[in-house]
Amino acid sequence: MRNRIISTALVIIISAFTLSSSLYFVMAEDNVITNASENNNVNTLSLNEQKEQVEEELQKAQEQLSYVQGELSEAVIQIQELDDRVRKYQEKLDEVNSKYQELQEKVKKTEEELNIAQTEYDKKMNLLQDRLVAIYKNGETSYLDVLLNSKSIIDFVSKYYVVQKIVEYDAKSIETLAQKKQEIEKINNQLQEDKANMKLMKVEAEKQTIVLTNTKTVHENYKNSLSESEKQINAEIETYKKQQEELENLIRYTIDGSTYELKYSGGEMIWPTLESSYITSPYGSRLHPIQGVVKNHDGIDIGGNTGDPVYSAADGIVIYSSFNTGGYGNMVMIDHGLNSEGVKIVTLYAHGNKLLKNVGDTVKKGDIIMEMGSTGNSTGPHVHFEVRENGTHVDPKKYLSAN
Repeated sequence: MRNRIISTALVIIISAFTLSSSLYFVMAEDNVITNASENNNVNTLSLNEQKEQVEEELQKAQEQLSYVQGELSEAVIQIQELDDRVRKYQEKLDEVNSKYQELQEKVKKTEEELNIAQTEYDKKMNLLQDRLVAIYKNGETSYLDVLLNSKSIIDFVSKYYVVQKIVEYDAKSIETLAQKKQEIEKINNQLQEDKANMKLMKVEAEKQTIVLTNTKTVHENYKNSLSESEKQINAEIETYKKQQEELENLIRYTIDGSTYELKYSGGEMIWPTLESSYITSPYGSRLHPIQGVVKNHDGIDIGGNTGDPVYSAADGIVIYSSFNTGGYGNMVMIDHGLNSEGVKIVTLYAHGNKLLKNVGDTVKKGDIIMEMGSTGNSTGPHVHFEVRENGTHVDPKKYLSAN
């Protein structure tokens, strides 16, 4: 029973807690919104009624938040902070190991290039040395003697041509050898630098491994000291965090896998739903209602009613349209192409009631792509809207109209 109450509290807060005073400057003074009644009749609310409704929901959310924070004991919060550190150290270690492997492969390739260059240099140097030795063994004979001993003018011209080519070849060989020697020195210098960096990376990897191991030990000790109820709450939090990680990986994988050659048209994106709607949860850091710690909200939540249209914010091609188990429910992603700086722009729309577009569909700015809903981790009808630059979320206000 206790767990069910907690789970309900966690879900309620996701949208409601972040209803802030920003609602009042987002809405115009004479603006009205519509809400569906239980019998689906649409009633128009006055601004004062809106305000009272928002304040009531906010008060409920604050009460629920206090209850959830009371359930999240200091031990659980410390474990989650340690868990975040473990993840960060693991990411750092993976990054160092990846760079070390890349550098290792580069060193191997450089050594092969150095061996090839050295072999070629030695071969040409030996040929030149053999020629010099042959000339030395022939005594005082010079190229001029060869020419003066010609039996006829034709013989002279022929020998002159041969001598000229030999001299040119020798001069070119010496020049090539000098360039090859410089190339070998450059490759060798790069090789020594890369090997030195490898040593530093190896030390860094060992350091990160020690830190990671120690942090994991402390983390496990804390987990073992939890009560049964705390263990259950902690397990729910870890499951949620894993889902969020999988969701982020899915989003980035989808964006990286989009190979459409599109050009982002630029300019302002349109508001992705009805103009009467407003932001219920802004972009940026907020106290996460499930984990009890500050987390980043990757987009904006825009409130409305089930069935309200959700529009494509700009021209593009649908690259994702499916139900997502990671908490976003029915989700659509649209590739808008590269902007003038070569950055890929993608928008994301989540919690839809019904999907209206398929992967591969071409959409224009303002096309309806799904109906607003409350699928996934959601307390009520709204659309979660994100803008991503090369896979990284940014504040959507950068692209939306100031109004």
